[in-house]
Amino acid sequence: MGAGSKVSRIVKRDGRVVEFMPEKIAAAVDKALKAVGETEGEAVSVDLAREAKERVQRGFRGRTPTVEDVQDIVEKVLIEAGYVAAAKAYILYRQRHAELRDAKRFFGVADDLKLGVNAVKVLERRYLLKDESGRVVETPGEMFRRVATAVSAVEKKYDKGADISAWEDSFYRFMTEFLFLPNSPTLMNAGTSLGQLSACFVIPVEDSIAGIFDALRDMALIHQSGGGTGFSFSRLRPRGDVVRSTHGVASGPVSFMHV
Repeated sequence: MGAGSKVSRIVKRDGRVVEFMPEKIAAAVDKALKAVGETEGEAVSVDLAREAKERVQRGFRGRTPTVEDVQDIVEKVLIEAGYVAAAKAYILYRQRHAELRDAKRFFGVADDLKLGVNAVKVLERRYLLKDESGRVVETPGEMFRRVATAVSAVEKKYDKGADISAWEDSFYRFMTEFLFLPNSPTLMNAGTSLGQLSACFVIPVEDSIAGIFDALRDMALIHQSGGGTGFSFSRLRPRGDVVRSTHGVASGPVSFMHV
């Protein structure tokens, strides 16, 4: 940004430089006033926001302000205009959000979707991909993009001319706007070498010792990858039936449910 030019960019907390949107100052001032019951009308919010924007332009000619710089100016404008209660509410708002950011950093997650702490904690523990040392290697937004890419790719099987990018973007938007969320295995495994997207499996139990314990092995493998299981015992002979190989009698399906 050249000397004397207007402020058109702003540095976000993660270091990204994005477009400066003055309307966000107006929204912040309006929220601060409403939080303490100020009812003097929209004109007050507009005037205070205009003053804050002018101070940003005067104070940062030739420089790019940070988000914190702009928020500091909003605080000063509120205090100097006599809206001390609103300024206090705004300061507390900033403090709460700083604490939220610190909590998210504690979990090692770069939160690019502005989720709550509990949501970030659950994602870190169960869904976000990690490297061999257990360090999180994707953001929540990257997780949703991974899922959208993997799931939308299937459209080619049903329509050779399908616009995969359009499907991917639509699915990504549905998830990031929380209009729809897939099941846990899809969030965990889509786009990975495992690729297990189903949550529930019904395992048939064959009428033999080998078949019964094969079913248990399959159950363990499915649970290991995040799925759930049910069993079909309909192939097991009923209790009291003769077992030719041992000359004994079958104990029935119920007994094997306890295995």
